[in-house]
Amino acid sequence: MSSIEKFDFNSYPFKLSGKVVVYICPKCKHKFEAPLEAVLEFEQEDEWNGLPISTPPYTVCSKCNFDKCVPIDYKSKRGYHHIYKEN
Repeated sequence: MSSIEKFDFNSYPFKLSGKVVVYICPKCKHKFEAPLEAVLEFEQEDEWNGLPISTPPYTVCSKCNFDKCVPIDYKSKRGYHHIYKEN
């Protein structure tokens, strides 16, 4: 089992909640944390852009730069439960 890359809260210019969402890159399988505040921002942008509620809040992989990394297990503020499943 691969380890999860931890988010460095100390390197951030302002105080965050300390809560994270664990993401996985479907391409290289790298797992990493994203701060909850960033995930909520991704969600807000998706909503403004008219994306369906089932669209997970994507982010970019820090290892391979794939731009469609998804949360492993995350319930969105809009009530949709995103669960990563291998294809």
